[in-house]
Amino acid sequence: MQYEELENEKCSLIEEMGVFFERNETFSPLAARIFSVLVLSGEQGVTFEELLERLEASKSSVSTNLHLLQSTGKITYFTKTGDRKRYFKTAPDQILIRMDEKIEQWEKEKRLLEKVHGYQLKCKKYCPESDTNKLSIQFNQHYIKFAEAMINNLFELRKNMSNTLNQFK
Repeated sequence: MQYEELENEKCSLIEEMGVFFERNETFSPLAARIFSVLVLSGEQGVTFEELLERLEASKSSVSTNLHLLQSTGKITYFTKTGDRKRYFKTAPDQILIRMDEKIEQWEKEKRLLEKVHGYQLKCKKYCPESDTNKLSIQFNQHYIKFAEAMINNLFELRKNMSNTLNQFK
């Protein structure tokens, strides 16, 4: 694969990931693109100047969004001996934080489903004439089981990611 093709793929991925992060992380468009660049750059980091060039944004806009991402713990920076530049990268524990957020989201959804399911069963028991939908009750039962499996899988993935991160420390 030629360098130009790889670079085109990277640009496309930055944009696609940027849209995803805008929607799912409530990042500004530029913060989402900065974060995407850093995700794809890995441990080597990216300098402020490289971000300016890659994203074709103003210095103040890039600086503002870098500060925002740093203040929320999404990214960090490091320096290299003899080099005055700062190199930005995603925060090392960012993946674990995202996993915790996903687990919490699924746990909340499961608790809500259980409440709805309990209410539906009470309606069915105490008000047989009510219009409690049997299909909805079955759907909730299946969805609760699915949510439990998702939570368990996320816990397992988090444990594996934590072990992997600990190996690189």
